[in-house]
Amino acid sequence: MQLKYIESITQPTSGCAKVTAVCWAPNGKRLAICTTDRIVVMFDENGVKKDKFSTKPADKGPKNYIVRQMAFSPQSDKLAIAQSDNMVFVYKIGLEWGEKKSICNKFQHSSSISCLVWPTKRPNELAYGLAEGKVKIGQMKTHKPTTIYETTSYVTAMSCNPTGDAVASAHLDGTVYVFWFENSDRGAHLIIRHNCVPFALAWGSSIVVAGNNNQVVFYDEDGGEEQNFDMSETSDGNDCREFTAAATNPTGDAVVLGNYNSLFIFTRNKDTMSWEDKGITKVENMYSVTAMDWKPDGDKLAVGTLCGVADLYDICVKRTMYKGGFEMTYVSHSQVIVRRVENNMRIIIRSQYGREILKTNIYKKRYVVATTADTLLLGDFESLKLSEIQWHGNGSEKFIFDYSSACIIYFAGEVTIIEYGQEEPLGSIRTSFTNSHVLSLRINERKPKHLDLIDRGGSFNNQKIVASDAFDNKKVAFLLDSQTICVKDLCTQTSVTIAHDSKVDWLELNGRTDLLLFRDKRRFLHIYNLELQTRSQLLNFCTYVQWVPNSDVVVAQNRTNLCIWYNIHAPDQITIHAIKGDIEEIERSEKGTDVIVDEGMQQAVYPLNEALIDYGSAMEDQEYIKAMDILESLTVTPEVEAMWRQLHAAAIAAGDIRISQRCAAATGDMATRKFLSEVRDIEVKSEAETGMSGSDYYLVRCKMALLQKDLHLAESELLNQGKVDECIDMYQKLFKHDEAIRVAEQARHPDVIEMRQAYFAFLLESNQEERAAELKVREHDFLQAIKLYMKGGMPGKAAQVILDHDIQQPVQMLDEVATALTRAGMHDKAGDFYERLNELQRALDSYVRGNAFRKAVELARKCFPFRVVELQEHWGDYLVSQKQIDMAINHYIEAKVYQKAIEAALTARQYAKALQLVDAVDGDAARPYYKQLARHYEENRQYDLAERCYVSAGQHHLAVEMHTKLGNWEIAHKIAMSYMSEGEVTLLYINQAQKLEAKGSLKEAEKLYLAVHEKDLVVNMYKKHRRFDDMVRIVQEHRPEMLKETHQFLAQTMEMEGSLKEAEHHYVEAQEWHSAVSMYRSNELWDDAIRVAKFHGGIVACKRVTIALLMAIGVVEGAKYLTKHGLVEAALDHAAENGAYDMAIELATQNMPKKLPEVYLKHALFLEDDERFGEAEVEFIKANKPKEAVEMYVHQKDWDNAIRVAERYEPVSIPDVYAAHAKLMADEGDFKLAEELYLSASRPELALAMYQETNDWSNALRLAQLHLPHRVAEVNMSYQNSQARQGKGNTKSDFIKIGKSQEQSKQWGQAIDTYLNAKQNKIESVADLEEIWERAIELARNYLPNRHVEVALEVSRRLVDLNREESAADILFEIGRHEEAINVCLAGKHYEKAKQLSHGNAALRRRVEEAYQGHLVSREDTKELVELGRSDVAIDVLAKKGEWDRVWEVAAKEKLSAAALGKYILMRVEELLREAPGSNGPKGQAQNANSRLDEAVRVLQRRGSPVTVQAIDTYRKLVCRILGRSNEEEHSEHASTVNSLREILFKLAGQYRSLPSNQQLDKKTNAEFLEMLMAVHYQNMMYTCRSYNLRDLSAKCSVTLLKYPDLIPQDKAFYQAGMACREQGNINLSFLLLNRYVDLTEAIDASDSSFLDNTEFQDADAIPLQDTLPKRHYLDSEDDREEVRTWVLSVVTDSSVEQRLPPREQSRNTLYEGLYSSERPTCIVTGYQIHPADMLEVNNSTANRRDWNAYVVKSRACPWTGQAQNPLY
Repeated sequence: MQLKYIESITQPTSGCAKVTAVCWAPNGKRLAICTTDRIVVMFDENGVKKDKFSTKPADKGPKNYIVRQMAFSPQSDKLAIAQSDNMVFVYKIGLEWGEKKSICNKFQHSSSISCLVWPTKRPNELAYGLAEGKVKIGQMKTHKPTTIYETTSYVTAMSCNPTGDAVASAHLDGTVYVFWFENSDRGAHLIIRHNCVPFALAWGSSIVVAGNNNQVVFYDEDGGEEQNFDMSETSDGNDCREFTAAATNPTGDAVVLGNYNSLFIFTRNKDTMSWEDKGITKVENMYSVTAMDWKPDGDKLAVGTLCGVADLYDICVKRTMYKGGFEMTYVSHSQVIVRRVENNMRIIIRSQYGREILKTNIYKKRYVVATTADTLLLGDFESLKLSEIQWHGNGSEKFIFDYSSACIIYFAGEVTIIEYGQEEPLGSIRTSFTNSHVLSLRINERKPKHLDLIDRGGSFNNQKIVASDAFDNKKVAFLLDSQTICVKDLCTQTSVTIAHDSKVDWLELNGRTDLLLFRDKRRFLHIYNLELQTRSQLLNFCTYVQWVPNSDVVVAQNRTNLCIWYNIHAPDQITIHAIKGDIEEIERSEKGTDVIVDEGMQQAVYPLNEALIDYGSAMEDQEYIKAMDILESLTVTPEVEAMWRQLHAAAIAAGDIRISQRCAAATGDMATRKFLSEVRDIEVKSEAETGMSGSDYYLVRCKMALLQKDLHLAESELLNQGKVDECIDMYQKLFKHDEAIRVAEQARHPDVIEMRQAYFAFLLESNQEERAAELKVREHDFLQAIKLYMKGGMPGKAAQVILDHDIQQPVQMLDEVATALTRAGMHDKAGDFYERLNELQRALDSYVRGNAFRKAVELARKCFPFRVVELQEHWGDYLVSQKQIDMAINHYIEAKVYQKAIEAALTARQYAKALQLVDAVDGDAARPYYKQLARHYEENRQYDLAERCYVSAGQHHLAVEMHTKLGNWEIAHKIAMSYMSEGEVTLLYINQAQKLEAKGSLKEAEKLYLAVHEKDLVVNMYKKHRRFDDMVRIVQEHRPEMLKETHQFLAQTMEMEGSLKEAEHHYVEAQEWHSAVSMYRSNELWDDAIRVAKFHGGIVACKRVTIALLMAIGVVEGAKYLTKHGLVEAALDHAAENGAYDMAIELATQNMPKKLPEVYLKHALFLEDDERFGEAEVEFIKANKPKEAVEMYVHQKDWDNAIRVAERYEPVSIPDVYAAHAKLMADEGDFKLAEELYLSASRPELALAMYQETNDWSNALRLAQLHLPHRVAEVNMSYQNSQARQGKGNTKSDFIKIGKSQEQSKQWGQAIDTYLNAKQNKIESVADLEEIWERAIELARNYLPNRHVEVALEVSRRLVDLNREESAADILFEIGRHEEAINVCLAGKHYEKAKQLSHGNAALRRRVEEAYQGHLVSREDTKELVELGRSDVAIDVLAKKGEWDRVWEVAAKEKLSAAALGKYILMRVEELLREAPGSNGPKGQAQNANSRLDEAVRVLQRRGSPVTVQAIDTYRKLVCRILGRSNEEEHSEHASTVNSLREILFKLAGQYRSLPSNQQLDKKTNAEFLEMLMAVHYQNMMYTCRSYNLRDLSAKCSVTLLKYPDLIPQDKAFYQAGMACREQGNINLSFLLLNRYVDLTEAIDASDSSFLDNTEFQDADAIPLQDTLPKRHYLDSEDDREEVRTWVLSVVTDSSVEQRLPPREQSRNTLYEGLYSSERPTCIVTGYQIHPADMLEVNNSTANRRDWNAYVVKSRACPWTGQAQNPLY
C-alpha cells in the first residue's frame, strides 16, 4: 500500500491551532475540518474549499469551548458536532453546496462530550461518549439521548465497525467496550483491558488500539489479542512517541495510526489473515496528528495536525489504465475505484465479503465486471449501482449488456439475470438462445394495469388493494427451443409457455409485460396476450417490427408498407403508409415520434400521430378522461372509431357512465346512448333519494351488467334484492326462457309449470325443434327429444342422445338415425354410430367416406388389420389433397409407399427426411431424387450433402464442376481421381489451369497445376509472369534442392538488369553475400558494400572492405566514407593488424588523433619483435610510453640504455632498473653488488629478503640493524624458527634465553610473545610449559598491565587443554574471573577446589553444591545423596532405576509426607499400567500383564492411595484395565483383585468427601469417580453373589453392569449378563442379551458398528447403546464364541421363547426391570430400582429389603461397608 502526499488544504499557523476534528461524508463528496477557531470548513472531494460556517455555543456568551469530533449522517445531509461545553449539535446542511444550514437536533448534558460517531446503519441514531464515562445514543426522532452503558472512566475515543451496526469506546483506564445495536444477546460489554491509555482506536477487520507505550495491538471483536507490534524496537531512535489517532480504510484491511511526525501503516495479509507492518511515512515538522479520517471510497486520507495543517494523502495498492479510457485505482485487495477519464465519473467496486478482486473488465464503456475467487461484481456507470453475487465460473462466461437495468450472463447452458443494485440473482433460465432478438427482459419499465388502480384506490379481481400490495413488474421472454417461447415472471417464478409451428427469430415484450410480439422464420408477425393467453396474427412478410418506446404502439414493415397499430388491442385496425426503403429505427423525443427509413441515398422521416400514441398510453394507464380528450380532437376514421369503441368498453368496465355515453354517441350507437341515459337517470335519482353513491344502487349495477352482457351478474343483483319477478321478466324480454324457467324453479315460483308448458308450445309453434328437444332431454324424455331432433334435421344430435344415454330400442329408430347421418354427410358421426351398433364394416366405410382416417385406422387395427396399409396410403393422399404434406409423409412411410413419401417430403421442402427416405430406396429408383436433392443442397450451399447426392445419382462430373466453381480444387481432384483415369484428370486440370492463367488467376491456376503434380509448370508460369516471389515459394516448397540455384540465377538476372537491391536480396538468400559485396564494389557503391559486409560478415568483413576502399580512392576520400559509417576506428585497427602502419598513421593523424598513440605503440611493439630496438624506442616515446621502452632494455639486459631512457623520460622507473639489475646479480651469486644495487634503488627490504632466503643471518642482522632497525626482532624470530626447523632451539632454556634477551632490551611485549610461543608441540614437559607461561603472566602483570588479563586468559585456556584445571582456576581467580574459575573446576570435576574458591560467595557456593549434587545423581550415588540430606533426589533416582523396594525403604526411613509419597505411588501404578499393555501377545506375556495389574492394586492397597484430583485419571485407567480383562485374563485371583480395588475406591470416596471445600472435586469429576466406584462395586457383588450361589442377585448385578459401557466392554457385559440370566433360568432375557453379544462379535470382526441393530433394545432406555466397539473380543477363543452363537441359533427356533422385551409396565420385580430407567433410588446390592414398599435404609445406603437380607444371610456382612451385619426384617 502506497501513501502519497497530495496537498495541504489548510495552511499552518505560527502557534498551536490544532485541527480538532476531520470527517468525510459517506457519499465521499464533502470533507469537513474544524480547528480551535470553532469554524467548520467544507471542502469537496478534490480538496477545494467550498463552504464554511461557525458553530454555536451551548449557552449565549463567550465561545470558550472546542469542537471534539464531527460525524456526517449516513445520508450525508446532516453534520453532528460534539463540543466540550456539554453539547451535541446536529446541523442540517443539505446535499448541495450553498444550502441553508440549520440546527435540527441538539443534546445537552452535564458533562463534556469527548468523542462522537454516527453508525452508517443507524440514520436516526448517533453515539457519543462523555467525560464522566457514559456512552449515549442521540435519538434523532425523539430529540432525546439514551444511555447505552456507563463506566467511571473518561471516554478517550470511539469507532464504528465497517458494517455500521456496532460501536466501540476506549476509556482512560485502558478498558474498551463494544455495543451491538441489532444483537440484544451481545449488547454492551467489556472486551479489552489495554495496558495503557488507548488514545488511538479504530475498528476494521480487527479492533486496533494504541497509546503511549509504543505498542500497536490488534484484537478480535470478542477481545482476543491477535497481534502486538512493539514500534519502539523498529523505529529509528526515539521518533516513536504517543499514538494519538487511528483510521481504517472502508474494507477494514488497512489502518493508519498517527504519531509524532509519522504515520504508521498496517495492512492485513489476505492469505495468512495476519497484520503486517508496511512501514512508516515520516512528515517533518508535523509534531502530532490530532485527527484523521479515511474517505469512504478508500482513495484518500485526511490528516489534521497540531499546527492547523490538514493534509490529503493519496492511498492505493496499485493504479492502472484500462484501454486508455478508464483509470483503475486499487485501494485495497477487495476494493477498486474505476474512473472514466473523459468525464471524471467514478464508481466504487467493493467486495462486501472481503474477497480479493482478481480481474476487472469494462464493457460498452459503461458496465464494470470484476471477479473474485467465489463472487462476481457488476456495476453500472450511469446508475452507479453495484451488485455482488456468489459465482463459481471458469472465465468462459458470456456477458450481455443489452439492458440498462440488468446484466445477463450465459454460462454452462444457463442464463443468469442480475439486476444492478441487488445482491442476489434476479433469476435464471435454461436456454441456449441468447441473441437479443430472441430474448426480451423488462424490469419495472411500466406498471401492470392492476397497479394503476392502486394509485386511485381501485380494486383488482374484485378485491380492494392498497399501495402496500404493489409488487415489482419483472419478466423475461426467451426461447426454450427454436419453436417454443417461455415468458417467466422473475418475481413469482411463474411462467407461460407458447408453442409455435415454426422457428421464432424475434420476440419482445411490451413495457407492461402483458403483451408479447414475436416473428417466425416465415416472416409472420404474431401478438400474444399474456393475461388472456390469446394469440393473434398481425402481419405477413414482416421484415421489421418494434414497440414504440414507452407505449403499446407497434410499428412494422411489410414489403414497401409501413404498418402502425395505434391500438394493438384492435389488430385489424392498421394505419398503412407506403415507403421506398427499409426501416432503420424509431426515434422518440419530447417533440414527437419519428420512423427513420433508409431510402438508399438518403433517409426519410415518417412522423407518427403523437395523439394516437398518447391515447394508447392513456388507455394503458387507465386515464380515460385524458383518452377522451385526445379522441375529441381527432377526425373520425375507422381507426379512431375503433378507439372510441375501446374507450367505451373500458369505461363500461370501470363503471364510468358519462364517458360511456360520449363514446356511444361518437360511434353512432344511439340505442346504447339512450340506455345509458336511462341508467344515468336512475343513478341520479338514487343518489337524491338515498344520499349514497348511485353507482352502488342495485338497479344501476344490474343495468350495467346487462350492458356488458353479463346476465348472471344482473340476475344476482336482482335476486339479492328479492326481485324474482323482475328477474324472470328480464329473461323473458331477452327471450331467455330457459333462464327464466331456471330462476322460477329455484325460487319455487307458482307459475313454473305453466311457464314450461307455454315455452315448449312456443318452441313447437316457432319450429325451434332443437330447443324443444333440449328441453325434453332435461326432462329425461329421450325418445321425444330424438324425434324432435330428427324432425329438425339434426341427426347428429339425435345420435349423440342415443350414445350418451345408451338407448338401444327401438331398432327402427336407430336405423333411421344412422341413415340420416349418412345422408347428411356426417360420415364420422355415422361411423361412430355404426361402431356403437357393432356394424363395423359400415362404420369403416363411413369413416373413409368422411375422411376420418384416424378413427378408420384405429378400427382397422382392431378388426381389419389387412386394410391398415391401404388406409394409411389413402390417409396420406387425403392430406396431400388438403395441402398438409408434412403430415402425409409419415403415413406414406407407414404404408411403405416410399416413392410417394419422398415426393411429399420434397414438396414439403423437408429435404433431410427426403434424403433419409432416398437412402432407403434401391439405387436406380433413387437416382432422380438424389439429383434433385443435390441441386437443392448446392443452391443452399450445403456442398458436402450436394456432393454426396451427385455421386449417389451417378452425376460425378456435376460434383467436379461444382467444386471447381467453388475453388475446392483438392476435393474436385479427389472426386475426379475416384471416377476418371489419371491421364484424363491431368489433361483436364492442365487445360483448366492454362485458361485461368490466361485470365490472370494465377493462384487458382497454381492450385490446379499442383493438384496434378505439375510443379515445374507452376515455376515456369510465375517465371514467365515475373512473379519471382511466388516462383521462389514454389521452389522452396516443392524443389528445395534447387532453391540456392534459383536465388543465384535470379540474383545474376537482377544484377544484369541493374536491379541491385533485388540482386542483393537473392545473393543473401543464396548465402552468397560476398557476391553482393563484390557487386557493389564493382559499381563503386561503397556505402552498400560496407552495409552488406557489416550486416552479414561482421566487423572482420567490414574491415576488409575499408582497406579496399582506402586503397581504391585514397585515405583522404576514403576517410569520408569511413566517418559516415563510423568505421574509422575499425579501419585503423585493421590497418595496424596487417602492418600498414603508414596508412594507419596517416588515417589517425587526419581523422582520429586520439588513436595516434595506440598506432605508434603497435608499431613500436612490431619493431621490438623485429629486434629493431632503436626504432622501437623512438616509437615508444612517440606513443608516450617511455616505461615500455625502459622495460624493453631491461628485458634485453641493456642496463645503460635502460638507465638513460629512465633518467630522461621516466625517472620513477630508475629504482625498478636497479632492482632488476640487483636481482640478476643475486641470481649470479654476487650478493655484495646486489646489496649495493638494492640500496641504490632504496629497497633495503629486498636485500634483507635476499640474505634470509640464503640463510645468511649474520648479514641479515647487520643489514637490519643498519637500515631496518624496526625489523630486528622479526629477523631474530625468523632466525629462531629456522633453528627450530633444523631441530635446534626448542628447549626451555632456548625460550628463556631469548625471552631474557628481549627483557634486557625492555621489549616486554616481544618477550611475552616469545614465552607464549612455547607450546606442547615444542616442549613436552607440562611443568616447563607452565613455568614459561607463568613468566609471561608475571611480565604482563608488572610491565604491561593492559595485557595482563589477555595473557592470563590465554594461559588458563592452554592449561585447561592440558588438564591442569586447578592451576587455570587459580590464574582466573587471580584476575577476578571467579565464575569462570568455578566453571573450570566444575568442568574438571574438581569439586573440592571449587568449594575452596567459592568460599565467601553464597551464589557460587550454591551453584557448586548443585553441580556436585547433579554429579552424584549422574553416578546414581543415592547413599551420598541421603547423607547430604537430599533424600527426595535420592528417591527420584531410585524410582527412575525401578528399585521400588528401596524407594519404599528410604521413604519410610525419611518419613516422607503422604503427598510426597503419593507422587511415587502414582508413578509406580502408571509404570505397572504401561508394563501391562494387554493380552495380544503370547500366553506368558498375558499372564505377566495380569500380574502387573494385580501388583498395581496391591501397591495402592499397601502404600495408600493419593487423594488428589490428578490421581483420578490413573484410577480410571486401572479400573478400565481390570474390568476390561478378557475371559482368559480373569485368573483365579481376579475376583480378589476386584474386591481389593473396590475397597480402595470405597475408602477414597470417603477421603475425597472429607477434603476441605477448596480442594473438593468438581461435579463432573466427582460423578466420574462415583461411576467407577459403582461399576467396580457391582462387578464385585456379581462375583461374591456367584460364590454364595445367589443366582438371582448375580444376574441382577450383571444386568446392572450393562449401564457402564465406558468402563466395561460391551461384549463382555452382554456376555456375562446373558450367561448369568441363563444360569438363573431366564432363557428369553438370556437369548436377547447373548444375541446382542453375537452381533457385537460380528461387528468387532468387521470393525464396523453399522451392522448393529438396536431395535430390540430401543425401549431399554437404561442401557446406553454406543457405536464405539471394543478393540478385542472378551472370549478370545473362536470356539467359545461359536458355542454361544450355536446356542442362540438353537433358541431362535424355540417358539416357547418370546424373543422380545416385555413392556415397561410388565417388568416390575423381574430381571427386565433393570433395563428400564427410573427416578427411584437404586439398590446397593443389585443396582435395581427400589419401590417404596421394599426400601431399606441402612449404613448410609438404600437397598431392596429382600435382596439385602438374602445377601446378608449368606455373607453376614454389609454389602456396602463390609462390616458385620445381621438380617433386618
